[in-house]
Amino acid sequence: MEASRRLAELLTAAGRSQDALRYTRRDDAVTERINAVFWDESLRLYRAATVQCREGDVWGSAFAVWLGVAPAERADKLAAGFKANHGGLTQKGQIRHTPPGVYGEQGCGRDTYQNGGFWATPVGWYAYTLNRADPAMANQTLIDMVNDFAKRGVGEWVFGEKVALPGGYMSSATLPLAGMRRLQAERTK
Repeated sequence: MEASRRLAELLTAAGRSQDALRYTRRDDAVTERINAVFWDESLRLYRAATVQCREGDVWGSAFAVWLGVAPAERADKLAAGFKANHGGLTQKGQIRHTPPGVYGEQGCGRDTYQNGGFWATPVGWYAYTLNRADPAMANQTLIDMVNDFAKRGVGEWVFGEKVALPGGYMSSATLPLAGMRRLQAERTK
């Protein structure tokens, strides 16, 4: 989707508006399908999948807001849910994949890796979404993550005092920065 949007922008800039329209329509169709298939109103989250491992997906929901896939009203619901569940979704500024107390039906053990561990990778998307409901809480999430990095290093994921791969996990170090920059740019408009 993001690639379709960027291609449409480039084609428009190049004066190829008909070609750009094809990519815009593709983006619109994918966005519509994601909202129809993955949104679960009862969870107020997008699901991770449709058949197996279909738990509520915190990362994917934040990413949907980040990409502009979630309509404004839905993005506001997600932000409100993140605010209401912030204590269970975050640990030292890092984010779970699933809502508090929800675990994947398959895979690794509970409270490890992608089944209850807390990651920095989606923090930028999460903070961007949370900012809709509580800018101060969004800021504090980012500050907590940076403080944890300063204390324990940039790991792949954390749980309690455990830090996996604390030597400098690149997506943990770089992806949240995009969220920080976007928040800063939007707040200074």
